[in-house]
Parts: sequence; C-alpha cells; structure tokens
Amino acid sequence: MRKMDFPFPNWLFTWPMILILVGFYSGIKHNFRNNSWIILSGIGVFFLLDRYVLDVSIATFFWPILIIAAGILFILRPSGMKENNWGFNTGKSQTGNWQAYGSSTSTDNNDFLNIQSVFSGVQRSVLSKNFQGGKVSCVFGGAEIDLTQADISGSVTLKLEAVFGGIKLIVPAHWQVINEIDGIFHGVDDKRRAPAGAYNDVSKTLVLKGSAVFGGIEIRSY
Repeated sequence: MRKMDFPFPNWLFTWPMILILVGFYSGIKHNFRNNSWIILSGIGVFFLLDRYVLDVSIATFFWPILIIAAGILFILRPSGMKENNWGFNTGKSQTGNWQAYGSSTSTDNNDFLNIQSVFSGVQRSVLSKNFQGGKVSCVFGGAEIDLTQADISGSVTLKLEAVFGGIKLIVPAHWQVINEIDGIFHGVDDKRRAPAGAYNDVSKTLVLKGSAVFGGIEIRSY
C-alpha cells in the first residue's frame, strides 16, 4: 500500500514502532501489571521522537532518562505483593527486598519471596519448608535464587520479570518446572541434568510466569 502512495506516515513502519507495539501487546496480555511493557514502549517512544518528531537530537540523554525513569518506577510502585496485583493472598509473612547499585547475598526463611534488583546483583538462598512462591524483578540487574533447601507442596507460582537482566534458578532435581514465561529477545534455558522422567513429581510443581525483555532465565538443579 505504501508503494501505491497510500498516505502512511514515514515513522509507522520503523523499528521504534515495533518496540512500542510489542510493549503494548505485553501490557495487554498481563493486564498492565508488569514493568516490561512500560520500559519497552518507553524506549520505542524515545527513539521515535528522536528520529522522526523532534527537530533536535535527544539520543545523548537516553541513559540518564532511562535511569531516572527506572528510579521513579520503583519508588512509586506499591511495596510488597498485593493480592489485586499478583493474585497472592499473603496472610503470612513475606520479604520485601529492593537492591540497587551493588550486590547482596543472604538467606531467606519466609514463605513468600519478593526481590527487586536494579543495576545490581542479588543472591538469595530460600530455606522455607512451605515455600508459597513470590516475585523476582530484575531491571539491568541479576538475581540467583537457590531453592535446593526449600520445599513446596502442590503447585506454586513464581513470577519472574527480567528487563535487560538475567535470573538464575537453582531448584531441587525432583521438582517439576513449568515454563510460562513470554517476552521478546529473551531466552529460558533448562540446564538441569537428570534421566528422563526425573522431573515429573507433580506433587511438587513450580510454575514460572512473567516476562523477559532482552533478558534471560536459567534453570539448574545444582
């Protein structure tokens, strides 16, 4: 249609528009409860304005604006994991951990996990014998979650969100892991090594949900 001189604007079929559309698709799919759609669409809008709308170049301000936006996002977001946001009714204690510009290593005895990592690295060993799931969010950061000393009963959901970051999960070898992660330019690698059928204990099932944008998630059993 463009070859037939249909009046399409020049910016409609550009790579920033792809980021914007994929971001909104991700937001709609998750009822706009994830952060990845904001970051992905924001990057698309920024470069769209820089190349096709504004008369001056703003590309040099990309990283400062991105860092400020990430800070505002994590300052204004609700603390903890509310039932109306993630479907958890947490009547028990949970941890709320926010880590930026550095790294931390610690153990966790709580039944619910809540980790937010921005430009940082987090290592957490979960010791709960009644682990109920939680959320791990990494923006330009990384997290390593060791669940080998934890225990679950039935099906447990763990929300993962990796934006330009990575998450490593170490789970007991006999747990069944169901991957329901979606995203763009991402990878989810199950690197556990065991005979076929070793992960079919349906009484201990870890369901991974969430999204990854320019990020990776790795699953191991050691």
